[in-house]
Amino acid sequence: MVRFSRVAAHAVPLTVGTLLLTTGVSAAQPSTVDAAAARTEAGISALQSIKKTLSPAERKQSSQLVVEKRLRADRSLAAKLPDYRSGVGVSSAGTVAVDISSRDQGVANAVKAAGGTVRFASPDGAVRADLPLSALDAIAGRADVVEVKPAAQATTWREPGNRDAAAPAAVKAAAAATQVSEGDKAHGADAARATYGVSGSGIKVCVLSDGVDSLAKSQSAGELPAVDVLSGQKGSGDEGTAMLEIIHDLAPNATLGFATAFTSEASFAANIRALRTTGNCKIIVDDVSYFDESPFQDTQVAQAVNDVTAAGVLYFSSAGNSGNATDGTSGYYEGDFRASSTKISGVTGTPHDFDPSSTTQNFDALSAGSLGKPVTLFWSDPWGKSANDYDLFILNSSGSVVASSENAQSGSQNPYEIASVPTTGSGYKVAVVKYSGADRFIALNVIRGRFVASGSLKAFSTNGVTNGHSAAASAFSVAAAPAAAAFGRPLETGDPANPAGPYPGLFTASSKWERFSSDGKRRLFYNADGTAITPGNVSSTGGTVRSKPDITAADGVATSVTGFQPFFGTSAAAPHAAAIAALLLSGKPTATPAQIRTALVSSAIDLGTPGFDTVTGNGVIMAGPALAALGVAAK
Repeated sequence: MVRFSRVAAHAVPLTVGTLLLTTGVSAAQPSTVDAAAARTEAGISALQSIKKTLSPAERKQSSQLVVEKRLRADRSLAAKLPDYRSGVGVSSAGTVAVDISSRDQGVANAVKAAGGTVRFASPDGAVRADLPLSALDAIAGRADVVEVKPAAQATTWREPGNRDAAAPAAVKAAAAATQVSEGDKAHGADAARATYGVSGSGIKVCVLSDGVDSLAKSQSAGELPAVDVLSGQKGSGDEGTAMLEIIHDLAPNATLGFATAFTSEASFAANIRALRTTGNCKIIVDDVSYFDESPFQDTQVAQAVNDVTAAGVLYFSSAGNSGNATDGTSGYYEGDFRASSTKISGVTGTPHDFDPSSTTQNFDALSAGSLGKPVTLFWSDPWGKSANDYDLFILNSSGSVVASSENAQSGSQNPYEIASVPTTGSGYKVAVVKYSGADRFIALNVIRGRFVASGSLKAFSTNGVTNGHSAAASAFSVAAAPAAAAFGRPLETGDPANPAGPYPGLFTASSKWERFSSDGKRRLFYNADGTAITPGNVSSTGGTVRSKPDITAADGVATSVTGFQPFFGTSAAAPHAAAIAALLLSGKPTATPAQIRTALVSSAIDLGTPGFDTVTGNGVIMAGPALAALGVAAK
């Protein structure tokens, strides 16, 4: 399941000469060049003029909300931005989904009084609501309101493929039989249960995902036992059901629990803590990522993970399906901001130069597979305390700005921008502009898309896309390797075939990882409280580096859940890892989290380059060797 807003960016330089270099426009077409440059300058100037004329209430709102409001009120502005889309969804009733940060719980009542609907309200003043667009200024203008932004969007890390369409015939043929994950054999879990007499008994494993719509259906088919769902937290969708089936296949006597992670980011964090305190979960696993989780600091969801792991919970999370530098499948770039020697037409501020050589390149071009994908930008300021202002732009092949994110950062905002690539068209590219302030380390991510060479533009990307709570220090960030048949479609047109797994055999050192699996490592610059890890140095030589992902587990496996036949993605890998941990804990209930980690990591089968690598971590975990490493005796 994927729910997200999308972003794309194209950059057009200041001079006609640079325009010719970066867009491939012929010198024999001066009128075309002049028209494109004029469109670009008018559009971007119009956007930046908005940033210069924000009211006090608008300064608390995201740029997308402000632009959407202004476009609806000002026809002349709309005429200057004919191809622009804010990415803000406005309902037929005129409402927008927003996240409100406030210092007082009273803002929830103010939202209701303004005709809005409150979806979630936390004790610390975080509110998820559907708010009339016309009420934005009144709510943002309240003294107790810190920020109003479009509702933070999330994705699960299931990888849908064209094999889903072919699944029904196979499912019908096996309808009378229980569906068992091929990961059970590939990880040697079936043999380990018999050899060591372990089954997950006495261990509660809890899942956080979108929802469990087909829970009753799976239970009636004998695929699942009773599941303890937190009150009111059933969610919507079925990825949670599929994850629970995987855990039950490998650890059949484990007790199961569930809560949704999709109500809001604050609710996700609250449910993590609730699964430990009221749910009594010893192992928690999720497959969800919110797009605004910082790569450089543990923010609210990672802080919740830190809380439960400090209390002894084993936490597993999907590494993500945004690809990796080893396979050339990611759209991720991080590095120190490098001031360009050229400008972008109409833009106030300094573009980032992606090219470290003597050549200047103000843009990174996006692949055809990046259409409709979100693009995020972070920089190395503390969360909620950014005084350096960076902006994100996306332009189309004619030179028009089609999406942007230009939030004002003046000392109390987040170092974060997000926009979306249009769903149609081609020739998109992205630009990062420092509007004001100091140079910082930046992270640019087109989620599930790619940066590619295009015309005279070279492609610039790096490793390190795994981030957020999956990269929490004590979490297990889980990469994916196929258990059985290969993922059935190329990730992008022209890609090589995807690898197949060993089923009915075991994983070995020659097994391959999924080409879409996200890579690390993860550099952080701030502690959770916002204090600098290396004061005075927030560049590529500062901070600390976490070796993520940690481990690899199976995907591409059978479930009985419609739409997850088979189930690909790191969303499937994480519950396999959690289930193996449940076998270890049932074999040795007194084991500490450190002992479980050591057993899993030390016995993992190394994949790729010897030792830890940025795609598979310490390798693919195996149930039997891990139980032996923990000191569990064969029965």
